[in-house]
Amino acid sequence: MNRWRSGWLGGWGARVLAVVLMAALLPACQTAAAQIYIPLAYGLTGLCIALLVSPTPTAALVGLLVGALLGAALYNNSLKRHFLERHRVDQK
Repeated sequence: MNRWRSGWLGGWGARVLAVVLMAALLPACQTAAAQIYIPLAYGLTGLCIALLVSPTPTAALVGLLVGALLGAALYNNSLKRHFLERHRVDQK
């Protein structure tokens, strides 16, 4: 018997509790728009290139993941300091 379904929270209660906990911790995350959009742009570019080479769902997934990983690495290594410094100046 599934412990989560028969517990005091029920099946949906555990999911609601998880979403509420994530929403409560979200303000502690310091994110900038570039932190999301740069990996997303690289991921979509990788997806398009992979679909041009081989139009399969597996290629699309691999292209998206590799592109997003490259975009995250690019942001983390070279652009992170630039965007965070500008963000601090804007707050003052």
